[in-house]
Amino acid sequence: MSAEKTKSDGNQSSERSSERAKGQFDNAVLEPARAYGALTTDYFEKLFSVQFESVRVFADKNLAQSRSWLEVKDSDSFRQVVEKQQQAVRELSEQMKKDADRIQALSQEYLKETQQLTSESMHSGSKQLEENMQKGKAQVEGQFQKGKEEVGNSQQKSQRQADNSKKSTSTSDK
Repeated sequence: MSAEKTKSDGNQSSERSSERAKGQFDNAVLEPARAYGALTTDYFEKLFSVQFESVRVFADKNLAQSRSWLEVKDSDSFRQVVEKQQQAVRELSEQMKKDADRIQALSQEYLKETQQLTSESMHSGSKQLEENMQKGKAQVEGQFQKGKEEVGNSQQKSQRQADNSKKSTSTSDK
């Protein structure tokens, strides 16, 4: 009966240890990986949005300029198209600067959030390691104490048996 109880206790302990290890793995690896994946996906979504918008604006301006050249009929209309083209170039330059600033801000935000995520993950991992070290130390100390008690009990039992053996020998000698 005692062996079955010990085996059952061992299985339960093993299951608890497995669950604890799974939880630690989830906290240490899976959760940070998911958070990093979400952060990276959001960053690229915003980046592509800025780039696509920039390409759309560039394409629209260029198509408008191409159409305006089709309407040149005299020197006055030619002068107007050239002026519009210069204005379009200035506007595109300003747009490119704005887009570059937006991309730089997105990249800085992404870098900051990635560093924060890494820092939190490292802090969590170090805390978990410290907790595991404390638990391991407590288990070793508990096992050491248990072993010490068992040795003491075994010595006492051996001493009693030796005493009983001496008593029975001295009683049988009389």
